[in-house]
Amino acid sequence: MKYRRKELTKTESRRIAILLLNAVVIAGITAGSLMAVKMNIAEFSQNPWLHQYFNPVYSGNTVLEVFKNTLYPMTLYLTAVFVLGFCSVGQPVAVALLIYKGMGIGLSAGAMYVASGAQAIIPVIALVVPKALAVTFIAVLSARESMRLSGAQLGFLFRQKIPEEKMSNTLKLYCIKFIVLMLFAVAEAVADSLMNYIFIDLY
Repeated sequence: MKYRRKELTKTESRRIAILLLNAVVIAGITAGSLMAVKMNIAEFSQNPWLHQYFNPVYSGNTVLEVFKNTLYPMTLYLTAVFVLGFCSVGQPVAVALLIYKGMGIGLSAGAMYVASGAQAIIPVIALVVPKALAVTFIAVLSARESMRLSGAQLGFLFRQKIPEEKMSNTLKLYCIKFIVLMLFAVAEAVADSLMNYIFIDLY
């Protein structure tokens, strides 16, 4: 009975962590949307570090370009978050990267509304929202795993030595999870390419 209660507590803590990390992304989306209202559209379009290719207008003109421009930012993000997991103070940076991802979503959607008004509703729903949901799912899960390992690294500085076998298993599982998340990112890039090809007339 005690074991079941312990497992339930662990599950609840994971759910709370996911909710908090999603809230961080939403905060980034909100900030990005507000910035889009005040930002020069020409400046925005020339800076992929701002829109992060969430805006379909700047994602590319061919299926291959869209695939590359969708996968490239996620590869950089996953690589950065993966490395942060090995840093004992990587948690704040992982949170900052989540905010950054959210800002890209908010900036892109906001810029589309500023440029096209109500006509942007359908393109945003069809192209930006599905991509944003998929990217948020991958980004949040990767940030959670990175922060957990980072927390373990920090705890190692103040607690007794972690058994070598346990640490080895933890690192193996960590790497496997990120490989799976990278495969999700590839699948998301393929899906986004197809969606842009199907709905190319919307923008």
